[in-house]
Amino acid sequence: MTLDLSKLAQRRAALESKLAHATAALRDAERRSDTRRKVVAGAALLAAVREGVVPSGTLAVLVGRMTERDAALFADVATGSVAESEGAQS
Repeated sequence: MTLDLSKLAQRRAALESKLAHATAALRDAERRSDTRRKVVAGAALLAAVREGVVPSGTLAVLVGRMTERDAALFADVATGSVAESEGAQS
């Protein structure tokens, strides 16, 4: 009986470890997907502003809601040079 309990406890520990790894892998995959969605959406927005499909004021409103640190990333966009800077990179 003691041997059975010991084996069961070991099996339980192994299964809990597998579950923890699987849960972590799923959480990491979801995080990667979320990050990719944000990058793609941001790129689409910047392209739409550059092409004149979306008014630059829309981007200005969004940047105004950001933290100072994040808004600093859009300093060149706020000055209207996004089309020039992105066009030079393409």
